[in-house]
Amino acid sequence: MNFTDVVTARGVLTEALTALRTLGEGLAFVQEADLGDLAREASQVTALARGLLTATTMEAEARGLLVTSGSGNIAQWLLDHEAATPEVERNTIARAVRETRRRELAPLRDAMASGEVSPGDAITAARTFDDLRLATDPAMHPDIVDAVIELAPVGFNRSSLRRFRTEMLARFGTARDEDHELDKATRRGVTGWHELPDGTWRFEATYDTPDKVVLDALFNALGAPLPQSDGMPDLRTPGQRRADALVQAAQLVARMGTTGPTGTDARVNLILPIESLTHATGEGATAGSDERGTPLMPATARLLSCCATVTPIWVDTDGRPLHVGRSARLATAEQRRALEVLDGGCTFPGCTALPSWTQAHHIVHWADGGQTNLDNLASLCGPHHRFIHQHHITGHVDSTAPRGGRRVRWHVMRVGLGWRPAPPPEPDEAVA
Repeated sequence: MNFTDVVTARGVLTEALTALRTLGEGLAFVQEADLGDLAREASQVTALARGLLTATTMEAEARGLLVTSGSGNIAQWLLDHEAATPEVERNTIARAVRETRRRELAPLRDAMASGEVSPGDAITAARTFDDLRLATDPAMHPDIVDAVIELAPVGFNRSSLRRFRTEMLARFGTARDEDHELDKATRRGVTGWHELPDGTWRFEATYDTPDKVVLDALFNALGAPLPQSDGMPDLRTPGQRRADALVQAAQLVARMGTTGPTGTDARVNLILPIESLTHATGEGATAGSDERGTPLMPATARLLSCCATVTPIWVDTDGRPLHVGRSARLATAEQRRALEVLDGGCTFPGCTALPSWTQAHHIVHWADGGQTNLDNLASLCGPHHRFIHQHHITGHVDSTAPRGGRRVRWHVMRVGLGWRPAPPPEPDEAVA
């Protein structure tokens, strides 16, 4: 290859950019049979372009341009030259270049420059090699590099690299390597809550392998899809099911009355102005909060106050406590056991959630005068409990089921794959 070849290729690249823009704007004219081939070719172009971007960055670093240009580092150099890459991608490329500088990893850098291995996968591969380098004979290092390069292109499933690392350490590692694995427990942690712009909350967690195994068992037990009895699928995403599983586990612990080192239990204390339950949003309601000061909209307060794992503390308009919620508003242990027998699990149409996964819901909310008795209580799983409150769905207990049984009938109707509140009855039907 010579200078003329490179100049020619630059011209072709400019034409290719124009072709890509044309294809993007003209997708409506692509035949359906060709869309799959176009997606495959676009992914190949993406991989090659990513490799070229990474290779260009490594070349600029090798020539000292990061210093002479005043950029100072790879991520800033890309930004200064208006590379159309988001900040996360620029930082990933910078880390990949840094972590593959070791001489033994030259083949991995070549694979990254050719587009065969993405920068993110190269980072994982380089760290895998570093973990194995001290645990293995130097004569094995070239073979290990070849192995991580072979496994790295499986970018969507980096577990193959982790499995290779674990198997190699198990076979060739020492007690020191095992101690290093156990030391990862010191990096465990859970961040504090971060409120997102839409009012939801996020935290991040880091766990070691033993904790992951325990949590996987929890997610498998409480976060498995719940197909409906009529064959309709569980519409929750995997992430939503895992979120529900964590909350459900906390609720189960709260019901057990387990206390922590300071003697406190896992029950939630709510500070609720009485208007937060007796008025709807926009009708003079006042926001409540939990004991940490988390603000609660009236609908959220009504949902939480329906749970047996919550103790409400009523306050007046000046914030002075009026009284602490009495157990009379909660289903007793005997009533919960009766609901387990009578309802047999979640009573929402088609739901197959087990009794232990459910909460006792007041069909007519106790703040609206609903009684805490079996005729006004129904078992609902967490997702359907939220759904009932979110959509203000009403229902009633039908005690005419055969052999002294009962059935909770929710006023909903099937719409596609989901449910919606049923329309109010016609006047004639209401009179009847």
